[in-house]
Amino acid sequence: MGILVLGMHRSGTSAVASVLDALGLDAGSREGLMRGDVGNPEGYFEVESVAALDERILAAYGGRWDIPPLLPAGWATEVTARQFVTEARTTFDATFAGSNFVLKDPRMSLLMPLWRQTLLDRVAIVLVVRDPTEVAWSLALRDGMAPLTGLALWAAYNRALLADLDGLPVHVCHYRDLVERPLEVVREITASLSAWDELDEVDAEAGASRVRPDLRRDTHPGTEPILADPPSSIHELAHYLESLRGRHDEFHAAAPTTGWWEEPLMNERRVFVQHYEAALDERNAEIASLLVDNAAVRAQVEELRGEVVSAIEAVRELEATRAIRIARAIGRGPAKA
Repeated sequence: MGILVLGMHRSGTSAVASVLDALGLDAGSREGLMRGDVGNPEGYFEVESVAALDERILAAYGGRWDIPPLLPAGWATEVTARQFVTEARTTFDATFAGSNFVLKDPRMSLLMPLWRQTLLDRVAIVLVVRDPTEVAWSLALRDGMAPLTGLALWAAYNRALLADLDGLPVHVCHYRDLVERPLEVVREITASLSAWDELDEVDAEAGASRVRPDLRRDTHPGTEPILADPPSSIHELAHYLESLRGRHDEFHAAAPTTGWWEEPLMNERRVFVQHYEAALDERNAEIASLLVDNAAVRAQVEELRGEVVSAIEAVRELEATRAIRIARAIGRGPAKA
């Protein structure tokens, strides 16, 4: 059975995928994985082709990773989605040869109805949750995102997962537990996976050794008011997710009521980003036009420069001819009366 590692960005999904990689599951070729950077020094353990595909799917529905699209009921059975399902199967088959794989991409959290068709539910899920205030602060540090927007985005991802994982085998892992009790949590994860499918003998200590507590840097400062006292809907959802820790042979969940402010804030962000991107496209078109005009002007300047050089040469020839004539006239002396 394959494993999908899902959860909101900055929630520790990379750490869990790294653990499963150390346990011997196939995470894809190293050449095809997204490289580490300042945000994730140890690497993201994301297959670049899958992440790129998910970005295109989100864009096709008017969204992107930081703006969940408004997906109508039954969207995953429509023509556009079916075309993406075909492409997703091709991408998946080109990435993984066997059934014991681990695939991680937080964007999939918003697209599970499509990916469930792609993988035909032959997967188990490790759902990674993290304190929403830590996620929001991490997004503020990395992306400059307003903390309240980060909280709304965290809620959107986790609400989508609670709705779209229904009936699947799911192990819920809290990032704080993984960092504070790595070996114990890795053993809990492997026990769940073994209950769902026979696993080869694994070295839990090797998996736990991948956990880097020092990389849990993005705990929020108490000076950020909205993070020191988040809205009640965020508190309730975070508490509910914590209550789901552990193994669920058939996952069933009912998310707490959505905060009245969550969707309006996401809608406002959609409108703002759409206007911003439209303005950016307009400016880029202007720059391209200016570059074309600049090239034309440069061509004219070069042509004029050539004409000037020719004119200077002509003047020099004229001056030289005139100088010769004057010199000859001087040599003949003054004209006779």
